[in-house]
Amino acid sequence: MQCEDETADQVQQESSSSMTLDTLFEGKSVYISGFYSDSIQITPIACYWKDGARIDLDYGWAEDIKVVDGDIYVSGRWTDETGWNGSYCYWENGARTDLQGGTQDLEVGAIFVDNGDVYVAGTRTVDVGPFGTPIACYWKNGARTDLTTSEMDAMAYGIGVNNGDVYVTGWRIQNHTTLACYWRNGEINNLHGTAYFGEGRDIAFKGNNIYISGHVDKASTETWNACYWRNGNRVDMARNTSTGGYVIGSEAFGIFIDDSDIYLAGYNMIVNLNSVAVKWRNGNTHELSGNSANVEWHHLWDIAVEEGIKISVGYFSPDISNEYNYDLGLPQFPIYYVNGKRYQLEDSEYQFGDATGVFIK
Repeated sequence: MQCEDETADQVQQESSSSMTLDTLFEGKSVYISGFYSDSIQITPIACYWKDGARIDLDYGWAEDIKVVDGDIYVSGRWTDETGWNGSYCYWENGARTDLQGGTQDLEVGAIFVDNGDVYVAGTRTVDVGPFGTPIACYWKNGARTDLTTSEMDAMAYGIGVNNGDVYVTGWRIQNHTTLACYWRNGEINNLHGTAYFGEGRDIAFKGNNIYISGHVDKASTETWNACYWRNGNRVDMARNTSTGGYVIGSEAFGIFIDDSDIYLAGYNMIVNLNSVAVKWRNGNTHELSGNSANVEWHHLWDIAVEEGIKISVGYFSPDISNEYNYDLGLPQFPIYYVNGKRYQLEDSEYQFGDATGVFIK
C-alpha cells in the first residue's frame, strides 16, 4: 500500500470552471448534492448539480443524493431565509418530505432507495444528561425508527438495503470509548473493541459482502487512520503523503466498489500543513492536491466510478491564511475531481459551499 501515480489520474492542483460533465458518459448523467452561498451574509441554499447545471431546492443544505428509475432523491435540511427555522427532510424530484421529529435537534446523513421505499440515516438528540444524548435512528418514508436509547450515545451516518436487510453505519459509546459500528435490522454490531476509537461512515455492497468506510484511532494517541471494513474485517489505509511531511491523521468517508476495486474518498491531515484531498484505490494513496497543502485546505466526502472514470466531490478553501479574518470570511468552494483534476461547481468571487454526494446514473 504505497503512494502511486496513475496514468488516468494526473494530479493537478489548479481549479477551473465546470467541465461539460454530460459528455463523459453516453446516456448517463453525474448528480452531485450540496449547497452554496454567494456571500457571507446570505443563507446557504440546498441544491444539486446535474452535469454541472445547478438545481436549487430550498434554503438549507443537502447531504446525499441517489437517482432511481429517473427519480432524484436528496437528503438534507431546509430552513427559512434566516437559516434558523426549518426541518430535516428529503426531496424527491424537488418535492420535500419532512422527517418525523424534524427539529433542530436532528442530523441526517445518507439516503437510499429500495423497491420504492426511501431510507434516510440520522441522529436525534434528547434532553438527557448535561449536553443531551444523541440517539442513532433512520427514517423509512419519513417515519422514524430509533436504533438506540437515551442510555447510550450514538450517531448514524450511512444507510443501505441489501437482500431486504437494512444496514445503518455510525458509532456508539461503550466504556467511554467511541466504537465504529453498524446496525443490521436494528441489531448493533461493533467493528472493533475498546482499544480503539472509531467511526463507521459510508456503506457499499457487492453480493453478500458488506463494505464500510471510516477511521480508527488508538486510545490516547490523538491520531487517526482511514480504513474500511469488509464483513467486519478492517483494512487500514497507508499513511503516505506526497508532501514529504507526516500524516497526523486521515479519514475515509465515501466508499465505492467497482468490480474488484475498492475506492475511498477522504483526506490526509499533514503536520504543519493543511488537509489534503485523498482518494484511495485498493489501499493505495492518491493525493489530489498535495502540492498546495501549504496554502489551501481540501476535503472529499464521496466518490463514484463509471467506465474507469473516477469522480470525487468535496470542497476546498483557498489561502488558508485568512482563516481568522472574520470580516472577510474564509471562502469554501464546492468542487469535484475527474481523474484527479479539480473543477469548481460555483465560480462567484466569494463562495461558501460544499459538494457532499455524487451519483452516476
